[in-house]
Amino acid sequence: MTSKWQAIHLLHGVRAIVGGQGPPVILIPGWPQTAEAFSDIFEPLSKQYQFFALDPPGLGDSPAPLNGYDTANVSKVMAEAVHDHLKDKSYHLVGHDVGGWIAYPWAAQFQSKIKSLSILDASVPGFLPKFEFPLSRQTNLRLWQFSFNALPELPEILTTGRERELLTWFFNLKTVHPGGLPKDQFERYIQAYSRPGAMSRGFEYYRAFETSAKQNLEFTKTPLDIPVLALGGASSVGSGMIQLVQNFATKVSGGAIEDCGHFLPEEQPSAVAQRLLEFLEANETD
Repeated sequence: MTSKWQAIHLLHGVRAIVGGQGPPVILIPGWPQTAEAFSDIFEPLSKQYQFFALDPPGLGDSPAPLNGYDTANVSKVMAEAVHDHLKDKSYHLVGHDVGGWIAYPWAAQFQSKIKSLSILDASVPGFLPKFEFPLSRQTNLRLWQFSFNALPELPEILTTGRERELLTWFFNLKTVHPGGLPKDQFERYIQAYSRPGAMSRGFEYYRAFETSAKQNLEFTKTPLDIPVLALGGASSVGSGMIQLVQNFATKVSGGAIEDCGHFLPEEQPSAVAQRLLEFLEANETD
C-alpha cells in the first residue's frame, strides 16, 4: 500500500483503507487476508470511484465483533460503520471469499442502500452443494478448511507459532502459480495472522458457518433485485459462481477469470479491475 491511500477507523473500530473520488465502492476481503488484498486494484478504481477497503471485524486491524461471528451480525456491524461515514449516500458492494459471505447478508439487510453487489469466488454459507463422504481428493483439497477451521481448539493447537508455514502452504495450494501473491501483501497477511488470537478470530467465521447458512436461507425468501456480478477463478469456482449466486439474486452476470485460482484480487488484479469497472459503470445510478 502506498502513502497516497489513507487508513482510518470507522464506527465500531472497523479499519478502512480509503482513496479516490467519486461514487463509493466498499471492498471486503476474505480469510486469511486483510484490506490490502485489493491493493493492486486501488489505482484503477480510484480514477472513477472512492473506495473503502475494510478489515472485517476480528481480522486485520478491526476489533472482534461484540455479538458473534455469524455473518448477519458481522455485516450489520460493517454496514453501520459505512452508513455512519457515508450518511445518505448509496454505494457499490464487493466481497471476496469470507468477504462474499459478509456481502450477501449485508445486501439482503440493506438492499435500498446498495447500487450493485459483486461476489468473487466465495462459497456463501447456505448454498454449497451436498457432498458425500469421503470427499474426493480434489474436493478435499479445495474445501478442507471448512471442516478444519470449524473444529474447537485443535486448529489453535496445531497452528500457533506456525502461521507462516500454514499460510504459505494455503496460498500455494489455492493459487494457479505457487508463490504468485505479491510479496508485500503476503507479508502483511503473515504479520496480521501471527498476532496473538488472530488465527482464532479467523476460525470463528467458520465455526459460525452453520448459523450463517441458516440466516442466509431466511434471507432468500426475499431475493435480491439489485445487479449482481459473480466472478470465480477458472481454477477454482469459475463460472459456477453464477449458479451459486442465482440462489439468492435475480439479476446475475459474471463468469470465470482465466489463469486464476481462488485469490482473484491478488492473482489477476488487472482482469478483475476491468470486469469490476465495466460492471460498476453499467450500474451507476444517481
